[in-house]
Amino acid sequence: MLVIKKTKEDMYGIFTTKSIKSGETIHKFSPDFINSPTQTSIQCKKKHFEDRIGKYLNHHCNPNAKIITNKQSIILTSLEKIEENKEITFNYNTTEEKITYPFKCKCHNKLIKGKKYAIKYI
Repeated sequence: MLVIKKTKEDMYGIFTTKSIKSGETIHKFSPDFINSPTQTSIQCKKKHFEDRIGKYLNHHCNPNAKIITNKQSIILTSLEKIEENKEITFNYNTTEEKITYPFKCKCHNKLIKGKKYAIKYI
């Protein structure tokens, strides 16, 4: 259902191999919790984790997916219908308190630094 492919920007991203319905679970993370954030880690509450799929998820200010946590799991869920061969993205400002390596977003050319600094974009 998911594959790692090169994006238009010559980076790697996660793409779907089949159409996904709105609200559908896309991926259940297998988190490897780490002590310090990295460029590819995802923050879940106060902890950071690495995941074989998660490390390739790219940011978008108008994403097609979001990360949901509960007591049993951390999952990636679609926010809308996603067509086959489309890249899966989420808004880093919804999970990251502070981005380890801030960057200029290709969506609106603003500096993405994390939710502590970017509440207005969520």
